Amino acid sequence: MALDGDEILPEAKTALLEHGARTPLAVVLLHGYTNNPAQYAELAPLIFARGANVFVPRMPEHGDRDRMTTRIAGLTATQLLASVAAALDAAAGLGERVAVLGISMGGVLAAHAAQFRAVDLAVPVAPSFALLELPYPASKLAARVLGVLPNMFLWWDPRDRAHHRPATAYPRYSTRALAETLAVADDVRAASRRQAPRAGRIATVVNRSDPAVNNEVTEAIAHEWEGWLPGGVDVIELRGLPVNHDIVDPQNPLARTGLVYPRLLQALGLPE
Repeated sequence: MALDGDEILPEAKTALLEHGARTPLAVVLLHGYTNNPAQYAELAPLIFARGANVFVPRMPEHGDRDRMTTRIAGLTATQLLASVAAALDAAAGLGERVAVLGISMGGVLAAHAAQFRAVDLAVPVAPSFALLELPYPASKLAARVLGVLPNMFLWWDPRDRAHHRPATAYPRYSTRALAETLAVADDVRAASRRQAPRAGRIATVVNRSDPAVNNEVTEAIAHEWEGWLPGGVDVIELRGLPVNHDIVDPQNPLARTGLVYPRLLQALGLPE
């Protein structure tokens, strides 16, 4: 929280919803690339109302008041992983058990926690292991190219440009920073083949109408985990949603949170 200065939007700052004491479950929520903790403005209170302490850390270089900032170009995989490690360390003091849920980039980070951290439960939601429904080798090659080319800023939606919603998130992304997030994904995929995940349980959520990621790669990693952790890995399929990637942010006009949130609460083992 001390890292969030005046340059950060108030709603984009690291958030903590706490009951004043350690609870049976603490939940860490990890936001997506170019988004911020405001992505969980409606989901976090639902989790809190079910008795859990909830911690929503802002990832480095995100949440700036200036939506056209270039600061995100400096984002590194090392920064991301250090932030997640600090958040999980803090959560260990907030709950007897720790669950981590994240979407997109946050989904990859939640998967990294599942692989390398002794969390009780990890819920990667629409993790960006491979881009644009590309086969994994093609996505990995694209990431390598982006990592060596000069950085570019591209619009998420070339039609809406700076007016792209959510209004609290960045409307464009850094190609160099995107390559850094995909490097984390590569580490998870490689590790899932050679060693058991450290999480007690893993519930991976895939959206069949997601145009931004390759669900087959996500399911292949879940299959690797299942081999190490029989009966401890679930794949939760969401069907019938609009063609859309961000199914969590209430500001996203295509998000169907009334349909999605109950499934995420179910994945966390919380009553509806």
